[in-house]
Amino acid sequence: MELIFKNAWILFIIVTLFNAYWLKSKSKSYILDNPELEEGYNKIFKAIIIYGNIPWVIVAIGNLSGMTNSMFDFFRPRDMNPIVLLFHAVIILILLLGVWWIYFKDGAEFLERHPGLLKKKSFLSERTDMTAKEIKAMLSLMLLSGIAGMAMMWIIDIPTFK
Repeated sequence: MELIFKNAWILFIIVTLFNAYWLKSKSKSYILDNPELEEGYNKIFKAIIIYGNIPWVIVAIGNLSGMTNSMFDFFRPRDMNPIVLLFHAVIILILLLGVWWIYFKDGAEFLERHPGLLKKKSFLSERTDMTAKEIKAMLSLMLLSGIAGMAMMWIIDIPTFK
C-alpha cells in the first residue's frame, strides 16, 4: 500500500494525459465542421497537459526526494513542509490564473465558442454545451469548494500514513 501512495502521482499524470487525449478526440468532429477552431482546441489541450500536471510533478519531487512520505502529506499544509506549501501555492496560482482567464480575458466565451468540452445535463434533457454565463457560475462554485477544502486542510488534523 505504501508503494501506491508514494507513487500515486504517476497515476494522476496518466489520468491528466488521458483526459486531455479524450477531450482532443471528442473535438475532432467539431474541427471537421469548423476547421478554424483547431488552434483554439490545441491551446486548450496544451494548457490541460501543462497546468494539469504541474501539481503532480511537485508531488513527485516531494515523494522521490524524501521531503514527503506519501500523498497524504499534501493534505497537511499546517505542518509547514516547504514542498507541500509549494504544492498548495501552485494550486492557488492555477486557480487565480483560471479566474483571470475566465472572467477577465474572455476565457468563458472562448470555451463557449469551442463546443464539446464543457457539457451540462439538466433533468430530462439531452447533454448540451455550457454557455459563458454557466461556465462562470461553475467556476465560482469550484472556487468556493476549493477554498473550503483548503481551509479544512489547515484546520483539521488529518492523519498521515507512512
